[in-house]
Amino acid sequence: MLRRAVRRKDKTSETKRQGTEDAGEDTEGAKKVLRTFQDKKTWKAARKAKEESALEELVLGRRQEEPTDRLQDAEDQSEDPASEGSDDDVDSLGVVDTREAAWVDDDDDDRTRVEKTSDVPSWAQTSQGRKRQHQSDDDSDEELLQHTGDLLAESSALPRGNINIKRCSDVNKTYPHQGPVRRVEFHPSAQVCLTAAQDVLGLFQVDGRNNPKIQTLHIEKFPIRTAHFSTCGREVILASTFKWFFVYDMIAGKVLKIPKIRGVDDTSLSRFEVSPDGRFLLFLGKNGFLHLLSAKTKECVSSLKMNSDVSAATFSKDSRHLYSVGDDGEVYVWDVGTRDCIHKFVDEGCTHATTIALSHNSKYLATGSQSGVVNIYDTQRALTSPYPTPLKALLNLTTPVTQTTFNHTGEVMAMCSSEVFKAARLVHLPTLSVFSNFPEADSMVKRVQCLDFSPHSGYLAMGNNQGRAMLYRIKHYKNF
Repeated sequence: MLRRAVRRKDKTSETKRQGTEDAGEDTEGAKKVLRTFQDKKTWKAARKAKEESALEELVLGRRQEEPTDRLQDAEDQSEDPASEGSDDDVDSLGVVDTREAAWVDDDDDDRTRVEKTSDVPSWAQTSQGRKRQHQSDDDSDEELLQHTGDLLAESSALPRGNINIKRCSDVNKTYPHQGPVRRVEFHPSAQVCLTAAQDVLGLFQVDGRNNPKIQTLHIEKFPIRTAHFSTCGREVILASTFKWFFVYDMIAGKVLKIPKIRGVDDTSLSRFEVSPDGRFLLFLGKNGFLHLLSAKTKECVSSLKMNSDVSAATFSKDSRHLYSVGDDGEVYVWDVGTRDCIHKFVDEGCTHATTIALSHNSKYLATGSQSGVVNIYDTQRALTSPYPTPLKALLNLTTPVTQTTFNHTGEVMAMCSSEVFKAARLVHLPTLSVFSNFPEADSMVKRVQCLDFSPHSGYLAMGNNQGRAMLYRIKHYKNF
């Protein structure tokens, strides 16, 4: 009996000790889970602040220790369809940040949902890491010169005939679009390019090889027709076939909806231009109206009126003059300060104009038409005659001209038509001749929808009808 009582006592003591140990383990496990959760929140907050700081530095040009104007030639590399089409590359960290738009129209019940995804590209590094990379780049300058030849040499006059151009990885390689790319545009000061297709805006860092995704912006039920960077580079303005438009503040990460503009009766504001001085947004309305908005307040300050429907418009580099063309082929020249039409002339042979572009030095003026003809004028002569004769009528395109644009030196003009395959050409302006080797026998060109030169012509981007933003390196120019 005594032995049995002792055994029971020992078992009871052991059971109590085991229970105490189990309770201690549960408490310790809960503490570990709590610490893990807190660490994860702290890590997420720190990483979010790091991303915003890195984007602000990239866009505003605060990275003094890392040069952005020197380019490295992209290496020859085969395209990998599996990697380009894979969703695994979209966000390697699996982070999705959803924000609601900042609404200014209280009567709009159908609020557009805005979703922004972002990952950490190569530029999002610590300052010490970027400094080490900069030192490494300095050490390899001599080797880079040996491998790239004329890449670091001073640019001289661009030769005619064949242009020294090379295909690089697509701008949106890490995030291909599902529909036609409506707009490609380079940032005015940073090595960044935007692409717009359907309801998606993409921002990419351009390095010619990987072109990592910086951000994507999804605006539901808002098919983007036109997208432009603001002149300061902080904002992206987005327009569609509605009477409202959106402004995306890249630094703050906020999207602002601008409702119906007071004093503007148009129900569709799908086309607009940004003045180079950053003061105005110009929306092309119906019935010949051009609406001049303050870029700061987004309010209409004046409306100009043509005698025909507006086809296209462009500002001069100093923003003092505005050139617009109507579907009847008449070109209007406006004084932006007084809002007066100071000159008007007829585009020779044009029955329906589609595009107009002015070179940065205002030397050349180009107009495109429904028939595919592109007329190039000497601007000074065109401003002194109601019926000027073009320097050259380019007949290389046979379908409606979609876009014409000049590079920063006025040596190259790009033009395209979106209705047929490979309808894109580069023109050597000093001789008014077309480069014979572009585009080459590249089956991926397809139908070109839009194009743009980088600020110093180091790159050319072209968006096609299959969601690709193709990138080309123009080796004659050393800077981005």
